[in-house]
Amino acid sequence: MENLNKNAINNGIILAVISIAAQLIVYYAFPSIIGSLTYSLSLTLISLLIYIVFTIDLKKKIGGYWSFKDALKGIFLMSLLGNLITNLSMFVFFKFIESDAYDKVSQIVTQNAISNLERFGVTDQNQVDQAVDQALKQIKSIYQPDFKSFLISIGTTILIGFVMSLIFAAIFKKNPPMFAPTEESES
Repeated sequence: MENLNKNAINNGIILAVISIAAQLIVYYAFPSIIGSLTYSLSLTLISLLIYIVFTIDLKKKIGGYWSFKDALKGIFLMSLLGNLITNLSMFVFFKFIESDAYDKVSQIVTQNAISNLERFGVTDQNQVDQAVDQALKQIKSIYQPDFKSFLISIGTTILIGFVMSLIFAAIFKKNPPMFAPTEESES
């Protein structure tokens, strides 16, 4: 299974590069969509599709067959490495390179949260204030990270990655045939 580990590591690194690039592109080119419902849903769906594509790619690279255990191991290794690299890179980027990111993004997120609430018919100012505070709290851990929020983020992504790996392993496992086809059955 050395081949599985090597390919899982390669795919994990590629996933991290894609994720980092996407986050930086959104931050610099399209900051107005940060915190919007459409962005959150789109990001979730695109991430899911990318993970499916990379899981299928990993399965093909090792010959198309893998047990549940091997599938779980490969998919989780790929997910773990991709998430660790992405989280560490984003922590360093927003902590040391763009340390004023929260100030830039908080105004956008506030406007997007209010817009989303209005779209859903929420008019109670108390509810609006609570929702905006919650949205700002969530983005603060990303755009103004401290070590505690970094550890929580790592723990959360590892847990989510493991659960998704379990689901993907169950879906994409494929054991090799028990008996090799004979010449008679091929014709």
